[in-house]
Amino acid sequence: MNGSGPAPTTPYPGVERSTATAWAGWVLLGALMFVMLGAVHLGTGLVALARPEVLAGGRADQLLPVSMDALAWFHIVLGATAVIVGVGLVRGHGWARLAAVLLAGVAALVNFAFIAVWPAVSIIALTMITVVTYAVAVHGAEVADAYGET
Repeated sequence: MNGSGPAPTTPYPGVERSTATAWAGWVLLGALMFVMLGAVHLGTGLVALARPEVLAGGRADQLLPVSMDALAWFHIVLGATAVIVGVGLVRGHGWARLAAVLLAGVAALVNFAFIAVWPAVSIIALTMITVVTYAVAVHGAEVADAYGET
């Protein structure tokens, strides 16, 4: 031994005993999905600003007549929000849990609206949204507990 004292009995400093369950993993999966979703929306928004002709061809059946600039900024704001919420979930913040449930509700409505167009994708997305929303709402505090925070 090097004389620095006994080895700590807990693997992480500051955490004596974690009560986190496997649901914390689903919360972290949701956080990762929010970050990836945010990155896609940011990329879509930036492409719509830089080269709107790339995205303009796929908007034949649009629900509301919205300019490409407005749609681009909507994607950028939504993407930045999703990335921030995902990082907040990883850190176990309570505000991120609330924001994640709200964003998941919006995502569920959008996927439900497109269920006739993409049934398999929409059903898979709705299933994932349901599981992640449950994990975040009911077990989200376990992530903060795993960090040793309250």
